[in-house]
Amino acid sequence: MAFMRKGQITLVTIITVLVFLGCTTADTPYFESSKDRLRIGTYNVQNLFDDVDDPHKADEGQTTPERLSDLASVIISVDCDVLALQEVENIETLRAFNELYLGNLYQEIVLVEGNDPRGIDVAVMAKFPIENVISYRDREIPDITEDRTIRFSRDLLVVQWSDRAGNTWNLLTTHLKSGTTSADRLRRTAQAREIASICREDGYISTMGNGYVILAGDLNAEPWSGDLGALSGVPFSDPARDLPYRMTHASGKVLDYILLSPDADCRYIVGSYKIYKEYSAEDASDHYLIYLDLEY
Repeated sequence: MAFMRKGQITLVTIITVLVFLGCTTADTPYFESSKDRLRIGTYNVQNLFDDVDDPHKADEGQTTPERLSDLASVIISVDCDVLALQEVENIETLRAFNELYLGNLYQEIVLVEGNDPRGIDVAVMAKFPIENVISYRDREIPDITEDRTIRFSRDLLVVQWSDRAGNTWNLLTTHLKSGTTSADRLRRTAQAREIASICREDGYISTMGNGYVILAGDLNAEPWSGDLGALSGVPFSDPARDLPYRMTHASGKVLDYILLSPDADCRYIVGSYKIYKEYSAEDASDHYLIYLDLEY
């Protein structure tokens, strides 16, 4: 796995460009699912914190062993091939959780320290090698509420891998601005608009809508709020759009999403979108793990 911020040129960058152009190398790694499907999930794990007080962050104390066990029960039960996470304190905590509670279910753990003052970051766990990681934590976003720029509240984290046909898959995960004030909503809308711009400008989705892109995370807005309107023009589709009211948060709101580009949506297995609410789900987090399957 390679990590870079935008603007750096690496060998992985060159390989990624070749993949976008339809060229692959013979030894390019890929994940071949034995189930002929790829399970993608996203889960806000609600303050997955270690027992170390970081003086530079407003962390809120260690996650109890009981809740760690409940989180593990949910994650193991769903058994995603790729799982986006929100509200993780650091990569060491996530690695320890994977080892001690998940039995090393995931081969690849990705987390880049983001911008949140509480130290809650976004992360990705995968059962296969990730080829490339890109962080947009330093991306400057115009803030229309004030004469300044803002950044993503945590990060916009991108992980990339290739399938055996040579297609590059891009999973984008984020945790947008929370809050219900007009200023909160405007900043959340600005962050959503910036994701749309990044998808087009950086080549994740072509002008014709081509490209295998998945946007998964806690977007902190309900589908009808209008805060996420910019994302519909990328275009992204919501596989759960025709389902009855789909609560993803203990408050009864819909805050968590897995959105698909047209190419990815063509691989969506109809009826596979689920919200996991069994067993210890309500004790594990104030959010529910959502997931879906793609033909692979």
